[in-house]
Amino acid sequence: MHHSNTPSDYAIIIPAYNEELTIRDIAARALTYSTLVIIIDDGSTDKTIDKLDDLPIVLIRNSVNQGKAASLWRGIQEANKHNVKYIVTLDGDGQHAPEDIPALLSKAEDKPDHIIIGARLADKSAIPASRYYANRIANFWIAWAAGYPISDSQSGFRIYPSQLFDNLRISISKRNSFVFESEILIKAAQQNIKCTAVSIPAVYAENARPSHFNGVRDISYITLMVARSLLGRGLYLKGLYNSCIKPYLLPEQNSHLDFHAYLTFLLSLLVIALSFGLTFFISLIYTLFITIKSNCDNNFSQIIILGKRLRNNTPDHDYLQRLNRALKIVSITPNTSIHILGGITGEADISEAYAGKIYLEHNDIQDKTIHLEEKSRNTLENMKHLKASSIITDNRIGLITNRYHLARASIMAKGFGFEVDKCAAEDSYTFGILPALKLLAEALHLHWYIIGRTYARLTGNKKILSRIQ
Repeated sequence: MHHSNTPSDYAIIIPAYNEELTIRDIAARALTYSTLVIIIDDGSTDKTIDKLDDLPIVLIRNSVNQGKAASLWRGIQEANKHNVKYIVTLDGDGQHAPEDIPALLSKAEDKPDHIIIGARLADKSAIPASRYYANRIANFWIAWAAGYPISDSQSGFRIYPSQLFDNLRISISKRNSFVFESEILIKAAQQNIKCTAVSIPAVYAENARPSHFNGVRDISYITLMVARSLLGRGLYLKGLYNSCIKPYLLPEQNSHLDFHAYLTFLLSLLVIALSFGLTFFISLIYTLFITIKSNCDNNFSQIIILGKRLRNNTPDHDYLQRLNRALKIVSITPNTSIHILGGITGEADISEAYAGKIYLEHNDIQDKTIHLEEKSRNTLENMKHLKASSIITDNRIGLITNRYHLARASIMAKGFGFEVDKCAAEDSYTFGILPALKLLAEALHLHWYIIGRTYARLTGNKKILSRIQ
């Protein structure tokens, strides 16, 4: 893609408090990407300011420590004096690499009215456990208040459209030092400005200074801010549904549904109502039975890995479990042929299948053993495109997916004539609220599929039948 932005189109803002070990290196690297680098020294007591001598930056000094919120706000006001299009913020402690700025800018060009966030949570292993789980807790609350899923609400590596701050009213008190960036996401959402994540590495050097972020204290302040926002909107249950419930109850790419798909979905709901929920209960019990009882014998001539919607262009936890199961199988039977299914879904830039291939190759699986199907957007299309392809040597397949997904996926595969050996990605099933939501979603999708298939066969609807067999 050709990028029209020039270095003068955006300002880079770096708040700094006692960053003498890293600030010069970060500032010098930032200057290669913008002619306007603004550093706000927040009352440092070390040699932070001395380290910035002779660099062509704009230096703003707080006489006493005022906190990150006030420092960022001063930097934003300075940037707006230069009529920039975007405002880039990053930390001065070395956690954020200025070299990732072009990736964020590229996404900003695609979504100029969005906040672009450099998201780190896909790289769980590189993040201290306390920070990782504190961030996940904050993500839940902020996503609820904003009304849509958010990948990494606590990352300070961001690109803001400068007009966002024209009429923004927000607290910049010292107590709100680490509340500020969370509150921006909520206030922006109320102006219909959402955020989009770009995956970046999580950098936590062993010799780094202790973080200014206090997990317990600052997450508590963030939670109180979110609570005030939610109470002011009557708990904003729509936001809870859109951010946390809908992604699990209706996880597949259903925006492309046509008349027949909607018809069979409504028919499925009607059958549930007329049976007083009995048919759905049967679907749920069957899904639960397959979820708990399924295992994997790890010995196949060919395996099918079902892709899953990516998070920041990388496999999420469930998808990684599927891929790791494949790695275990190949370690036992090296000649196993691998087929990964899944096209581009959601806001990803690459296909689910290709992301899976990258992961397997990073784990020493040879390219020649991996075959991709990159057209499908959901499980039904996975099977349809697999059947139409010439990559399958016979109809007996080892089907790898998560336990909660096995019942529906295997029934759909059988509908296309495959002989299915179920292979659960996980060693065992773990009960909990989130797994329960996934089971309910799967039971609903399975019920929808069975009712649609029954309707098509009874009425001889060739268009529906062509999709499911």
